[in-house]
Amino acid sequence: MKLQYLGHSSFRIISDMGMTIVTDPYKSDMVGLQMPLVRCDVVTMSHHHADHDCLDSIVGAPTEIDVVGACAADDVAINSLQTFHDDKQGALRGKNLVFTFLVDGLKIAHLGDIGCLDENVAKTLAGCDLLLIPVGGTYTIDHVGAKWYVDQIQPKIVIPMHYKFGTSKIDIAPIDAFLQLFDEQQIRHVGDTLNIYDYPENETPLVYVMDMWE
Repeated sequence: MKLQYLGHSSFRIISDMGMTIVTDPYKSDMVGLQMPLVRCDVVTMSHHHADHDCLDSIVGAPTEIDVVGACAADDVAINSLQTFHDDKQGALRGKNLVFTFLVDGLKIAHLGDIGCLDENVAKTLAGCDLLLIPVGGTYTIDHVGAKWYVDQIQPKIVIPMHYKFGTSKIDIAPIDAFLQLFDEQQIRHVGDTLNIYDYPENETPLVYVMDMWE
């Protein structure tokens, strides 16, 4: 399985058989980062805000998934769970989808723009291999909320997203406060592409900070 960070909350997941999924593609001029031009088979969208559902940089005609449910795409199983974009049951910003992907024996969870602490979500995702989680606050959970999910879920690998870096102009916090909640030996800087060929065996969560793929 290969994972590439496309910036903001967007990733490209590539299975060993070549099935390709892009999560939450964004409108470049809104975010302030340049969403790479990518081809994929499936696009998942956690909600319909332009920094999570813009197809301008998607090549081809992929299947779009933006609803609660379960499906299979070749060798990848995809599930989604409804949550909220805020801590007021969606009254402020609406609903949000958490997606899980079973790829080459690894369970990946993408929390989208989750804005609440949801015990059902934490229970459902418990023990997942990769947790892709917003940490920048303002429109989502902040670094403290993100750490709550990490502590509840105990994933093998945590990958922060939806934080301010580079030319990003959205009013969210940088990653620093989140990283300060972990021991230094738990943090890895892994570049823009992550290749996982074996099941992670670490006992405590590791935080993988990814560069943006271009």
